[in-house]
Amino acid sequence: MADDCEAHSIERCRLALKARIEQQVTLEESRIRLGEREFTWYRVTDPGRLLDAAVRNSDQPAEELDPFWAATWRAAQGLDQFLARLSLQGQRVLELGCGSGQAGTGAAARGAQVTMTDAVGIALMVARLNAWPLGKRVEFRRLQWACDRLDVASFPIIIGSDLVYDPKLFSLIELCARHHLSPEGRLYLSEPQRHTGDHFARWIRQAGWASKEHEIDLQDDRVAIRVFECWLAEA
Repeated sequence: MADDCEAHSIERCRLALKARIEQQVTLEESRIRLGEREFTWYRVTDPGRLLDAAVRNSDQPAEELDPFWAATWRAAQGLDQFLARLSLQGQRVLELGCGSGQAGTGAAARGAQVTMTDAVGIALMVARLNAWPLGKRVEFRRLQWACDRLDVASFPIIIGSDLVYDPKLFSLIELCARHHLSPEGRLYLSEPQRHTGDHFARWIRQAGWASKEHEIDLQDDRVAIRVFECWLAEA
């Protein structure tokens, strides 16, 4: 009986979170497979509504209004598939710019203890809803790369999908990763082989990191996803 009551309470909390999200956006439910496990997945169907809000509220910080997290990016799918190559059981993983949570959820489904971060509050809410079945294996923290630091031990693995689309972000990502990555840790960043990714490949080495590239073919007749594996060269 006690277990039933606890289960009902957890479900009420989940439904309350979903209702809070739906006050701001419309959600569409689907099924997705991550880490050999199926999840009920919630996708924002009207990201344009977030963009409209950004235009109407231009006096608010841009990171609070960014609508792009709500899109489904191929780079997140590629990163999830790449994570299958790693031994994640029991590993602590930090995800930067988690958006709706696909890569971080995949890592947690493979046994990692994941901290998902984003600068956008509603993104973290949607990620929490999507990762709900994983319970305490995932936690969620607000993180702005330029100014925030998590008051936790450093991470052996940091991941991020489609973060290097703008060269102006490179130094912010690098600073945040350098602060949170443990000695000899690895930073994995995925992107769909844009020219900005080529720029990042050169830039990260100039910033004192070693790196190598991996390709993930999503079997969708489009360009393979590139995953940068980066580590501090002095480590």
